[in-house]
Amino acid sequence: MTIRLLTCSVALAAAAAAPLGAQRAAIANRLAGRVSPDVAALVQELGAAAAARGLPVDPLIQKAIEGSAKRIPADRVAAAVRVVAAQLDTAAAALREGGLTDADTVAIAAGAFTLNAGLTGRHIAQLARARASERGSDVVVALRVAGTLAALGVPPTETVALVVATLRAGRRPADLLVLPGRVQAEMARGMTPAQAAAGLARAAAAQARGGPPPRPGPPPRPSHPPRP
Repeated sequence: MTIRLLTCSVALAAAAAAPLGAQRAAIANRLAGRVSPDVAALVQELGAAAAARGLPVDPLIQKAIEGSAKRIPADRVAAAVRVVAAQLDTAAAALREGGLTDADTVAIAAGAFTLNAGLTGRHIAQLARARASERGSDVVVALRVAGTLAALGVPPTETVALVVATLRAGRRPADLLVLPGRVQAEMARGMTPAQAAAGLARAAAAQARGGPPPRPGPPPRPSHPPRP
């Protein structure tokens, strides 16, 4: 009986290790000849662990390739890859806090992009809570737009306020995509990024508060009869 249990345990361990080994091999193939051996080994380790937790692997691979292509020293590339790994964990936790318990790798990668632009896990959770619908695509677009706004210089508070106000106004995901361009247009008129975003947020909030259009009816009577 003991031998049978031991055999089963070994078989289960081997089955669990197989996907991990395949993941490492796939990462190694993508990095071959493009990064240093030390960086490749690190990305394989972090990537396999990330995949096991349901996190995306591509951001780690791309960061390693990008740094190596720019001839950045291997130790700095490794440090940058570790930062991305931490951002992926933070993004996944923040999305869960915001109610997305089954966030996919695309949403998590978008969250990491937002963190890299200067927002925090708290901001990601706020954006997740304000999603326009249950579709994950709304959250992905909201996160990417928020990251782009932050990259334009919009402070985190104004960034989140603008995206949330736009979502609550019932706008479609495609409407979110025009926000960076609208902010840039206001900046071209002399506004700061914060002022531009705040003004657009107020306009979206006003639209969200507005009720249905008035029902058609007879024109109002004049307060005084017209003079002959």
